[in-house]
Amino acid sequence: MKKNISWITIIDIVVYALIICFVAYGKYQSTISREAFFRVIREDGWVEYLTALFLLLGSIIFAIKAVRAKKEKNRKRIFFNALASFVFFFGLGEEISWGQRIFSVQSGEYFMQNNYQGETNLHNLEIGGVDLNILIFSQLMFVALITYFILLPILTWKVKAIRKLVIDYGVPIPRLHHIIVLFAVNAFIPLAINMIKESELHELALTGIMFLILLNPAKKIKNISLIG
Repeated sequence: MKKNISWITIIDIVVYALIICFVAYGKYQSTISREAFFRVIREDGWVEYLTALFLLLGSIIFAIKAVRAKKEKNRKRIFFNALASFVFFFGLGEEISWGQRIFSVQSGEYFMQNNYQGETNLHNLEIGGVDLNILIFSQLMFVALITYFILLPILTWKVKAIRKLVIDYGVPIPRLHHIIVLFAVNAFIPLAINMIKESELHELALTGIMFLILLNPAKKIKNISLIG
């Protein structure tokens, strides 16, 4: 007897399909012209709004978990989920420049002088010759991703103290398919496209997969089985 497909599986398929379709479409447009590719990842386009949507949903999920943890009087999970909700909301604000273009708000003098896109956000600031986008949102983000998607699952599996912290704070651990799709897509993008602003596609893949992890993280941490 066939099992019914769960709603989690359906969402996985939809989100993965969206990511793959936009990456493939970006690849196709990049073969036409640079301008055609830029239309795919343009400001206030589908890629940016989908990325913002995943960040918003992630922030909401963490906020709900924080409320539940408060009812359970679990301070560790309140702290972690509230902080994670704030981080996702901050990412949302940065992604849409805090609604600047949506509400037609003019950037202040500081951002006009120091933000190389003239927008009200931090990730496009250049301070003292240091590009914050490259330093924080590229280099440090790469380290964070390796830590979260590779080191953390391994350490949770191997080290009892780490596993206890993960359980105590309710840290969502990615499943094997999350890890495989993320690294496959992010390896394909620079190899196949290799254009300025391709990072927009990386962001879409990351936020979409993070949303899936929050919906359905690895469940069997106590039994030292992280692959689901």
